[in-house]
Amino acid sequence: MALTINDPVLQKVQGYRCRNAQADNSCAIYETRPQTCRNFHCGWRRLKWVRETLRPDISGVLVRMQYEAPDANGARALGVIFTLLNANSWKVEGLAETVAAAVAAGVPAYVHVPGPPGYTSSQARINDALHGAVLTRNKPAILEVLRRARSMAKQGDHEPIVLGPPEVNG
Repeated sequence: MALTINDPVLQKVQGYRCRNAQADNSCAIYETRPQTCRNFHCGWRRLKWVRETLRPDISGVLVRMQYEAPDANGARALGVIFTLLNANSWKVEGLAETVAAAVAAGVPAYVHVPGPPGYTSSQARINDALHGAVLTRNKPAILEVLRRARSMAKQGDHEPIVLGPPEVNG
């Protein structure tokens, strides 16, 4: 429900359940699912350093990987996005340590908070804000940055999501 899917085969705005989700949360079209869904890799499953407690359906935290825009040399860093899905997800067990591991390793880390259903989300890079707390292993300070980031994102400007036909490269 947290992600917008804008694929010619499947269009869904964040905040709404996919029409192909079954009662047990399995996918009714799994074998023929769109490429967008096939290409999605949950960070909880893919990144060995993401704690077991961050399983998204239990923790309310969705961990995703995303390449940043290329730098001046064309290099693209792989970043990690921590989507905080509910009011308590910023303090779930293992999140502070997992975020700290990313920051300590120099991985671009982001806090992402969905807007209201059907509206855009807010996202902020948190590496600089967490640098000192990670160096001193100050878990309360890390949690405070996560709490503030979530609070600020919830109050941000959210625009309605408008899905349209996919862009055609001419």
